[in-house]
Amino acid sequence: MRIAIDAMGGDRAPNDVIAGVRLFLAEKPDAEILLVGQREKLEDSCADLPVQLVDAPSVVGMNESPSSAVKYLRDSSIAVATQLVKEKKADALLSMGNSGAAVAFALFTLGRMPHITKPAIVAPMPTLEGYTLLLDVGATVDCRPVHLLNFAIMGSLYSQLAFNVTHPKVGLLSIGEEKSKGNELTQETWKLLEKAPLNFIGNVEGVDIMRGSADVIVCDGFVGNVILKFGEGLVEMFSRALKLETDHVLGADFDSAHRIQFFRETMKRVDYTAYGGALLLGVNGHCLIGHGRSGPQAIANGIRAAQTAAAKCPVDAIRQAIEASCVLA
Repeated sequence: MRIAIDAMGGDRAPNDVIAGVRLFLAEKPDAEILLVGQREKLEDSCADLPVQLVDAPSVVGMNESPSSAVKYLRDSSIAVATQLVKEKKADALLSMGNSGAAVAFALFTLGRMPHITKPAIVAPMPTLEGYTLLLDVGATVDCRPVHLLNFAIMGSLYSQLAFNVTHPKVGLLSIGEEKSKGNELTQETWKLLEKAPLNFIGNVEGVDIMRGSADVIVCDGFVGNVILKFGEGLVEMFSRALKLETDHVLGADFDSAHRIQFFRETMKRVDYTAYGGALLLGVNGHCLIGHGRSGPQAIANGIRAAQTAAAKCPVDAIRQAIEASCVLA
């Protein structure tokens, strides 16, 4: 798999991006990486790495308007990386930069799949036994019922292909389990989902996300993004609290090596960086979006996720599943 990486995207780019690539290549030295960005800022740091540098003169800032970026920054690192996927010179792209711009360039350059009017970013949310896929988490903030139906079908297929779930359970995020609960959007979406060729289990609540009650949970991008950011903050708080408590409670009776191992194993279960990148579903290509604050390990994990998506989730398979669903007429 050839992975194009937006080297200029992220809060500490390009340094952390290069460090993440270095970590990944230490495990998979034969991987094909195309590092896209301002060549003069990359050459020295990448001189010893087996990567292909692709020059992109400009950078999309984190506060840049997505529409402005698409109009004026078509030579930016995210734009050039997306074009590489369009031209099949790369199998997938990963960006830790401006997520709105990444979505905009994917729509502009790769285009939407047939029947898909809005894309969705799917985020694997950690549970004790694996992941629950939550979508959308930010690509489409204003949704209609048919959009959530699209998300459910794409999310279910992604769960099967990437996570080997045989018959994914699909839940609709609401404020109660009863069919009558929720707003107009969720109530109308229920009617579509119960008729769809899915393993629809009905409404689920926020508490069910990390319980693993469903394999796929759908919601609009506004709600999904709030949940994602809340989860990230909760993990950070929990991480700090756990460290303080282990220091205080275990103290001298628990040597440092065991303490570190205990801490690491616990955090693996709830660490949102473990997957590294969230796939944008509904476009004609693989585009993965990571958190701007991602460090080297999260970036390395994101590259791994991009490889998985490209290898296990062919765009043609997703497109055929959408077209085969008569409910999308």
